[in-house]
Amino acid sequence: MKKIIVLYRSKTGFSKRYAEWIAEDLACECRSITGIQLDDLKDYEMVIYGAGVYAGMIASAGKIKNWIGKSPEKTWVVFATGASPHDEAYEEMLFKTNFRKGESRPAHFYYYLAGINYEKMGFFNRVLMKFFSSMSAKKDGTTQPSKPASVDLANRVYIEELLSYVRLKAR
Repeated sequence: MKKIIVLYRSKTGFSKRYAEWIAEDLACECRSITGIQLDDLKDYEMVIYGAGVYAGMIASAGKIKNWIGKSPEKTWVVFATGASPHDEAYEEMLFKTNFRKGESRPAHFYYYLAGINYEKMGFFNRVLMKFFSSMSAKKDGTTQPSKPASVDLANRVYIEELLSYVRLKAR
């Protein structure tokens, strides 16, 4: 089997949890992308990267595109996590927004419903969330909750398609 590594960037813990589930099921290494350089990946034939989606952009997607372009001999798989419900149109829009035509692209892309961890969000993201909650409440004619609530929608079942793909490609 090819040597595989799972990398992640996680602000609120969801991408890390998915990365750890994937690495556990594939019996491979799992590491945060923080401090990792492309040269650190030279011994790996397959790289799986996961991160959260913020305002439609996958965290560190630019770095990953750069690495894909510099190491096209590797198989690159990317997954993104977020609070938007999964559907194929949303997944396709995320892919096309983050990996445009003519740019380096991963061999496969997945989107996983994760949730919102309000307590682990940074100040700026909490302010944005409060602002959008206020705007939504005004639009709907409802009252806004005093504090947005955290919700965990992550589910290990979601990674099955990625695992099947990787196992097939890693033979």
